[in-house]
Amino acid sequence: DAAPERKPRRILGWTEREQIREGVLMALYIGLSLLAVLVVSPSPDAEETAREVAGTVFLTALGLVLAHQVAFRLATRLVNKGKLDEEAHSALRAQWVAGLAVSVAAALPVLLRGGADGLLLSELLMLGLVAVVGYAVGRAAGRGRLRSLLYVASLTLVVGVVLAVKLAVGH
Repeated sequence: DAAPERKPRRILGWTEREQIREGVLMALYIGLSLLAVLVVSPSPDAEETAREVAGTVFLTALGLVLAHQVAFRLATRLVNKGKLDEEAHSALRAQWVAGLAVSVAAALPVLLRGGADGLLLSELLMLGLVAVVGYAVGRAAGRGRLRSLLYVASLTLVVGVVLAVKLAVGH
């Protein structure tokens, strides 16, 4: 006996799945972008306080969120003849909440630990976000734990290659 397929619940004309996808998309985008920025950033000077460095991390992440919001609004208005419909507003809200959460999460280790140690923890946290989502993807696809972990390992390798290229370019 197959269970009847559950009709997706709609929130403001959008399904929960679409809301979650937009939020996870933004969290990953900010996490990966910030990771690339943090990896190429010089270690903070001894004179810089943890608050200053954490503020820089937070404002960098927040800048990425705002840039994405501007780009999303422009692209949506382009294809919707100048209008932002309720679907776009729902996406923007989900993206904003997730982006802000990742921005705060990235700045906290720096604020609490300060300096290079805090930045390393922030980098590991951003990589951990990608790993957790990757593991969830494997499990959602019906893969076992081992195959899901292998997927995370390959995903981490890809992220490492991207970061290595970013470091080699020096920007």
